[in-house]
Amino acid sequence: MRYVPFLCLLFVLPGWAQEPLSLEQAYQLAEQAYPLTAQGGLLRSASALRQEGIDKARLPQISWNAQASLQSEVVEFPFELPVPGGAALDLPLYRFQTTADVQYNLYDGGRIDARQEEERARLAVSEAQLQVDLEGLKARVNQYVFGILLHRERLRILESSTEQLQSRTAQVQSGVEHGVLLPGELKRLEAEALRLDSEVAQVQGQVRALCEGLSVLLGRAVPNEIQFELPEQEAELLQAELQRPELLLFAQQQQQVMSGLSGIEAGQKPIVGAFLQAGIGAPNPLNFFDNSLSPFAMGGVRFTWNFVDWGKAGRSRQLLSLQKEMIGQQRAAFTTQIEQQEVQIRTEMATLDQQIERGRAITQLQEEVLQQIDAQLREGTAVAADYITQSAAVRQAQLNVERYRLQQQQLYIQLLTLKGIR
Repeated sequence: MRYVPFLCLLFVLPGWAQEPLSLEQAYQLAEQAYPLTAQGGLLRSASALRQEGIDKARLPQISWNAQASLQSEVVEFPFELPVPGGAALDLPLYRFQTTADVQYNLYDGGRIDARQEEERARLAVSEAQLQVDLEGLKARVNQYVFGILLHRERLRILESSTEQLQSRTAQVQSGVEHGVLLPGELKRLEAEALRLDSEVAQVQGQVRALCEGLSVLLGRAVPNEIQFELPEQEAELLQAELQRPELLLFAQQQQQVMSGLSGIEAGQKPIVGAFLQAGIGAPNPLNFFDNSLSPFAMGGVRFTWNFVDWGKAGRSRQLLSLQKEMIGQQRAAFTTQIEQQEVQIRTEMATLDQQIERGRAITQLQEEVLQQIDAQLREGTAVAADYITQSAAVRQAQLNVERYRLQQQQLYIQLLTLKGIR
């Protein structure tokens, strides 16, 4: 497929009325103008913030704690303590302490790395989903473009019919002036001319409406005279493999599910950490013989290992495997649906080939009949109603051929879009 090179759109767009617009350009403009397109950058920024927050867990965790309490009684010993200068232990009924606590994991079993892996998988799924959402813009662009082209063909046929009718009206008017034809025949042709003018105005309005709708979709003004460049049909493209963004989405969803395995494995490993606590308290929490407000400190290493989880990790793995299998089934159902639609489109394209051939044959016959009636009208052996009726039949036959041709082109583009090739 050959397109006009997509150079700088800001310079190309002002010349749309003269330069053709390819479908590929229209797709890119629609994607740029679509509000959700900006979410790509937002998704990455949000993921970067979450990754940064997860990575902060590697740093020491520092907290400040304070506690004050008053109790109804304290510990009393029923014997004298063998300590110099005291026969009893006199503990106060109040307690107060404030501490700065520092905890640092020397080894977490890979828990932080697992959380970061899950976040990367989550971002990949979000970006793939965004591409799926943007893919729907192509069908909308196709609908507008081929709607405009079909109405233009109808308008072209109507304008050609109007010119022919004006020529016949001048001939009939001459015949009326010479007394060869009745005035009623002239009035019938004049009424048909007015009807054609009204239909032309209606079609022109429909073209303007479609161009305005396309302008909103592309985010740029689309003039009514814009020319579209359609790709030529290439049979080898129709044999290409399916390239829909949904396939990437399914793959990323499965990857996201399986990223949970790292978290499960990390949860089965021990955690080794260091801690430090320093503060002041009354009485001294490390020396209950000291009732004064005293500083204290304590540090060490902590080891935690939940080595028995009663099969929780195994059940979690089974659940992840089931979720992955369900996503695989969704992918299979999606590809089957695409294949069914592809068969239907190919069948319709083959049918249109036959309709185009028959339509051209019908058009040729209808034009020959019109030429005969035209000659009879000039000779006065036919009436204007016959000419009007046959002229309408020719227009309809011509429009049918053009409609079939555009429908076939649209089905070709639709098939490429369906398979994700363009």
